[in-house]
Amino acid sequence: MTFWLLTDTVRLAAEKAAVEALARQGGWFSLARWRLFEHRVCAEGVIQAHGCQYPVRLIYPDQFPEVPAWVEPIDPNAKWSIHQYGAGGALCLELRPDTWVPTASGADVLTSAYHLLEIENPLGPNGERSRAPSAHNIGALQSYDWSLNPLLIGAGCLARIRMTCAEDVKAFHSAYFDDTLPILIHDAVDREAHVIPSREGGTFGDIPIFVSLNDAPAAIVTRAELVDAAGFTGETAEHVVATSFALVLFVGALVVSAFHVVNENQPIHRKVVAIPDNHGQRSGRAFEASKKRVAVIGAGSVGSKMAEALVRSGLRRVTLIDGDVMLPANLERHALDWRDVGFRKANALKRRLLQIVPGLEIDVITDNLNWQRSARTHAWQVDSIADCDVIVDATGDVPSGLLLGAIAAANKRAFVSVEVFEGGIGALVASCLPNRDPPYIIARAAFLSWCEAQGVAAAKSSGRPYEAIGDQGPPLVADDAAVTMAAGHGARVVLDILDGRPVGAEAAWLLVGFQKAWLFNGHGHTIRMSVGSPTLPSVQPEDAEAQAFALDLVKEALDASAASI
Repeated sequence: MTFWLLTDTVRLAAEKAAVEALARQGGWFSLARWRLFEHRVCAEGVIQAHGCQYPVRLIYPDQFPEVPAWVEPIDPNAKWSIHQYGAGGALCLELRPDTWVPTASGADVLTSAYHLLEIENPLGPNGERSRAPSAHNIGALQSYDWSLNPLLIGAGCLARIRMTCAEDVKAFHSAYFDDTLPILIHDAVDREAHVIPSREGGTFGDIPIFVSLNDAPAAIVTRAELVDAAGFTGETAEHVVATSFALVLFVGALVVSAFHVVNENQPIHRKVVAIPDNHGQRSGRAFEASKKRVAVIGAGSVGSKMAEALVRSGLRRVTLIDGDVMLPANLERHALDWRDVGFRKANALKRRLLQIVPGLEIDVITDNLNWQRSARTHAWQVDSIADCDVIVDATGDVPSGLLLGAIAAANKRAFVSVEVFEGGIGALVASCLPNRDPPYIIARAAFLSWCEAQGVAAAKSSGRPYEAIGDQGPPLVADDAAVTMAAGHGARVVLDILDGRPVGAEAAWLLVGFQKAWLFNGHGHTIRMSVGSPTLPSVQPEDAEAQAFALDLVKEALDASAASI
């Protein structure tokens, strides 16, 4: 509490004088007393309107005058107006949080309350009552009346239902929280466009739905009345009567409404909200860029947040590679949560991404590249990485980064490595583009030489080996803010590459500071550096004998394939 009455006595004197002057006018307001009510300054009195008396309390909040005072009935059970926040609640007035200015006074708020009561005359005879116009201007979604149990339907799906061309209309709900059970309706077109949540790993349940093109009645008491109002006959009528949890959607010419039969009691009326079909239009990602594939190696804190940022930004094809398991200790900085503890990070991350963007093409490899395993397995996993347009190293492990950089260079793929420095002091976002930058192993050597020239050792990321799942060394110490910023910078670099507008070679390696440490002056200090140009490999003449040998092998394989057809 600020106790403004003690810290701003000048304003207190002005408020006291204004309210008392209003009372001395002998008009519609009489002041009874000043007091502290629930630790706040208030003036109690009576407003007279149309000969009726309204005992009110003008209350000054702790942060006055930055926030407005309000007027409420002294009687905690009084409900005077629809412009009131419940029985005994504050009146919604002309002066309110969205219109308040600090130069306004409590006397002005009392005047606004008088205007409301004078217009509506709530204690007068019914024939003399009126209603003050509302200044609220919010949409249907923002004005959810949760007691009506919302039902969401895409505008396109609703139009197709009205035109009787919607196919296989279905309804489903997610988990039941906050005494609310939102229901989503979709049809075959929605499912084909992947604008409904993925069922993989989701907590969803289907609801039987029956559609009527009739206008909904004002009220329905029984299930039989529901069937009659919908105009159902034959098997459809029998199914509605016999089906538990049945939902009937009325798509009339004027109003869309729905009734839900939860049990044998009166069907529940549901509020229907049509939502726009603008999925995926905000990222601005071109179709060509969205169809490219990115491999994210390392589904830890940085990799998980990079993958999430990429798919939220329009990427639709991802390969996730990590053999680690989600543990409680990972929750501090990871995109996953307790529901994913005990699962492989890559699998759990796939489930999360599909809940964000249904229809993603996600390949998963639940191995670490430097584990001891079959060379054959290792070969196809490397092949799958090499097929991607951008290879992202989010392991924080230098040997793994060198391996991935070599794969990228050998296959002429763009390579991006993101590394958070110990202590969360900053991050390195390194990019190596084919035919523009040297391979990662050469670029990193140039970076280390640059650090030596600055008189410092290269900042470290962690002492924990990448392949370790158990307690194999100290973990990286960096808070979630540092990890999130590093992942955001990395995702930005990847997206720019996909969009065909990568940062110039002079800034291929980006050092971003989050604290005043090492070479950083503080948060926001950015160091852009070039790691040189690629060295063109010497061209060796073809070996004619080996070339002939290779051609013979190819011919033999083709002949064998043709013979088997």
